[in-house]
Amino acid sequence: MALFMSHMTNEFVKTLSSSVQKEAEELGYTGDSFKIYDGKNDVATQVSQIEQAVTLGVDGIIIEPVSTDGIVKAVKDAEKVGVKVVILNQRISDQNAADTFVGADNESTGAALMKKVMEDLDGKGNIVELLGPMGSDGQVGRSKGFDSVLAEYPDVKVIASDSADWDTAKALTLTENWLTSSDIQAVVAQNDGMAVGAAQAIKEAGLTDKIKVYGVDATSDGLNAIVNGGMTGTVSQGTENQGKISADLCSNLIYGQSVPKEVIATNVVYTKENVNEILKK
Repeated sequence: MALFMSHMTNEFVKTLSSSVQKEAEELGYTGDSFKIYDGKNDVATQVSQIEQAVTLGVDGIIIEPVSTDGIVKAVKDAEKVGVKVVILNQRISDQNAADTFVGADNESTGAALMKKVMEDLDGKGNIVELLGPMGSDGQVGRSKGFDSVLAEYPDVKVIASDSADWDTAKALTLTENWLTSSDIQAVVAQNDGMAVGAAQAIKEAGLTDKIKVYGVDATSDGLNAIVNGGMTGTVSQGTENQGKISADLCSNLIYGQSVPKEVIATNVVYTKENVNEILKK
């Protein structure tokens, strides 16, 4: 069994990969029978890694894709030679090419987050958006969810929207630039890593009490930022459960068992009011 991660640069993907590995080990995939590949946010790298593993005779693969389109051919080629394929966390454009999908519905995740933002802003004000890598399933889906909710709130203006590639440092820099020229009531980030970067920039500008910050993934950094007042809210997509289920399904496929075509994680919005529920787990 092999796991292909889009990158390994933030807490979310590290938690996700660790949960896959832990469950795989519980199922007996240890040592050389389980390997993790880091795609480094590069489609060509991830495709090459998949091709290499298939050539070496891997039985089943779990892919957290760099791109919705770029790995489809590699998936189809793997399936042609009998390799079982689980797509994790972010869909590919031809999901039927794989055996199953485990992850969140990113559009509903984006909508759930933006509804909370609108509620907290009383449906008016200026917001900025920190997006994931352009064209990734997470970015596309969450942006659709954002837009579907914003269409109902004409008194809210998106005055800036840019990709920080899931990266904390990039998000900090973007937010610093926005703060110098804009009146902002909320920063809405598509993951907690970027939200934490935005919160740091806002803290350094002395504006924590005036600008709300939101993220996605309910990482420990994000949850602690809510406790400490730097962030206002985040949406959990059941990260560890996604990883566990993907390993289970991949093993089942390897052993010829039937699996559901998709398993969708449940969205839960966490704020200061309920954050202790998840921190106690």
